[in-house]
Formats: sequence, C-alpha cells, structure tokens
Amino acid sequence: MIFANIVGHRRPKELLSRALERSSVHTAYLFTGPSGVGKGLVAAEFVRALLCREAGTQTAPCGLCSSCRLAGGQAHPDWITVTPDEKKKAKSISIDQVRSLGEWLSQSPTYGQRKAAILDPADSLGTPAANALLKTLEEPPPGRVIVLIAQRPGALPPTVRSRCQQVSFGSLSDDEVAEVLRRNRWPAQSARQAAALAEGSPGTALARDGRLWQETADSVRALLEAIASGNSGAALAFAEATGETRERALASLLAIIGFSRLATRLRLGDRGVGPDAVPAFLARMGSGEIGGLLAGALETHRRLEGDRPPNAKLALATLLAGAVDAGARQ
Repeated sequence: MIFANIVGHRRPKELLSRALERSSVHTAYLFTGPSGVGKGLVAAEFVRALLCREAGTQTAPCGLCSSCRLAGGQAHPDWITVTPDEKKKAKSISIDQVRSLGEWLSQSPTYGQRKAAILDPADSLGTPAANALLKTLEEPPPGRVIVLIAQRPGALPPTVRSRCQQVSFGSLSDDEVAEVLRRNRWPAQSARQAAALAEGSPGTALARDGRLWQETADSVRALLEAIASGNSGAALAFAEATGETRERALASLLAIIGFSRLATRLRLGDRGVGPDAVPAFLARMGSGEIGGLLAGALETHRRLEGDRPPNAKLALATLLAGAVDAGARQ
C-alpha cells in the first residue's frame, strides 16, 4: 500500500492514492502546510509510484523494477527535484532553473510515459521565475507531473495556484511525531519529550541532535523550577553556561518556546497536553505572562539566527530576567 511507511496525513494520502488508482493524476499539485511535517516525503513517494513500471493496479511502487531502483538511488532520469542553488548560496529558485526545468520537461521520458518534477520550496520563487513556471503549467507536455511544495502558498501568484490541485497538510499529533522520531532511532524518552515541544513538526526535532534536545529540555525545566523556588541566581548561571555556544543557546530557546506553547495549549483546555508535560512554573503563569515569555523567546531566537547575532549570554540573561520577575510575582 502506498504511503504505508509515512506517519499521519490520512486525507492527503487518500486523495493521492485515489488519483493513482483511477488514473486521474493532475499535471500540477501544490502541497501546502507547516515546515517539517512530511510534505516532501509524501511528494517523493507519490513520484516513485508515478514512475514505477510494475505498479499496475496497485498504487505502491514495487521497489524492484529498474525505475524504482533508480529512484531509490536518487538517479532517475525522469525525476528532477529543483531547490535553490547551494553552490551560489541562493535562497530562492531562480528563473534560469525554471527555464531549464521547462526544457527538461519538453524532452521525451527515458522510462515509461511520465516525467515528474518537485519544486521545494516553491514559495521561494520570485515573480520572474513564477511567471516562467506559469508558461509550463499552462501548456504542459502530456505525461508530466509537477509538485510544488510551499509553506507560504500566498507567496505564489494566484495564476500559479489556480493551475494546481492543492493538497493541504497539517501538523502531526504528539504521538505521531514521537513515532517518527522512534523510527529514526531516537530513544523513547527523548522522542516523547521532543514530540511535546516540536509543535507537530518532526522535521523540527530531527534537525537537532536527540541527546542534546533531551539534555536541553531537562535543563530548561530544571531552570524554570529553580526560578519558581526563588533562586534568582539560577537564571544568570544558566545564561552564562548555555550562552557559551550559539547552538546550545538556540536549543534552549526552542525548549522555552516549546514549553510556553504547551502551557498556552494547557490553559486553553487542550486535552492532548498532559499536566506533566508543562513545568509547574509555567502552568501557574497567567496567559499574558506566558505570551510575553513566548514572544521574547521567539524574538531572541530570530536575532541569534540572524547575520549579526547579539551576545548569546546577554540575550539569554535579558530574556530570563523577565521570567525571574514573573516568578517573583507568583
């Protein structure tokens, strides 16, 4: 069964499976949804099924034919994935890349009757590149399938979006995120902890080292409990130690962001958040205080990731000073 190894996303998988079963595949698809939830994984499996030479009435790629073997090695001559040019340190897909894609699509397939392309992230296309893509979408050669992957579909021109079958992806549940992490050989405890903080995005967790994630989450929880008990010096000591490297500072900020969002969900009555998932310090905070801590952590994380990051120790100390004040008022 196609998509059997991909966690979550029941509706998108059903829609694409039906299209394959009924031979009603569209020329262009627009996969939309949050970052790191698995849009690219589904797109790749969809393309493998499209190009498989032995699938027949079953929709899953056989994994054995010449087409599947080439796809497994990422060397299929009828499949191309277009991303920003890393050699040029580009942040967007260029008009030259789109023009080259159009030329490639116009050539006959090497295997079977189909060629497929994935553009990721499609919302990085500038106006000239999007207009060049529009020409391909308006008059595609037969047997061509293009999958656009976008976190911000509104960044694409309406003319491009209107020519695509939109497939919406949502965030995964905490249990689903944990399952993805376990499949990637994370220890069960680390997987559960990271899932609670990943906001439904396994990609967010997988981008971090599992052991570092667990250690950071534990240290942030301990810090918040120390602040709650009146240990005001704990915040400065934490900032001094954690701010030694930007990587650890960023990981700590992600943990603070995750815990703050969990606390907000708990206050809103989300039954998917167990009381033990949120440090007691945050659980006792008011909505305004939680919101302030979350906003501050998000802004500090943004600045530390920028081209001119501030001193990590000072940035963390400033953020945590607000938490100390909030703790003193509890």
